[in-house]
Amino acid sequence: MAALMPADWADGALALWHAVLQSASGPAGLYVLAALSFAAATLIPFSSEAVLLVVIAAQPQHTGLAVLVATASNTFGGMTTYALGRWARHWQTPDAWRWAPQVRHWGAPITVLAWVPGIGDALVVASGWLRINAWACAFWMLLGRSLRYLAVAGLAWVM
Repeated sequence: MAALMPADWADGALALWHAVLQSASGPAGLYVLAALSFAAATLIPFSSEAVLLVVIAAQPQHTGLAVLVATASNTFGGMTTYALGRWARHWQTPDAWRWAPQVRHWGAPITVLAWVPGIGDALVVASGWLRINAWACAFWMLLGRSLRYLAVAGLAWVM
């Protein structure tokens, strides 16, 4: 099986991820969580849940605040992706999107699944592209993302 990236790149990526998680466990953990939760909701694929778990482990007294920060930042990032979808409409038609028919059928409520890896970004971009009501999309994304982060925080407390 061929490597997806050169070994030195993989080592560098792992070192960077380790440094990020180290910084999330420090006093600036909530700021790191906010920035990375925002970025994770855009087209940059990585796990904001791992960062949330590190922050909760380092500062368990701030679990509620950490969930709130992650949820709000991730929702703002999702709305940025939505805006990119509206902007991208100038270059292609919605029919070019695989998820456009489902988004058109279900409307804003389908963005409750915006957090799901692999399909979430596509649903949000298609929602923006189709010009689904932004406030409704924000509400449904907030709901889905808050439930996900509450579940992650709950699992952290159980473990």
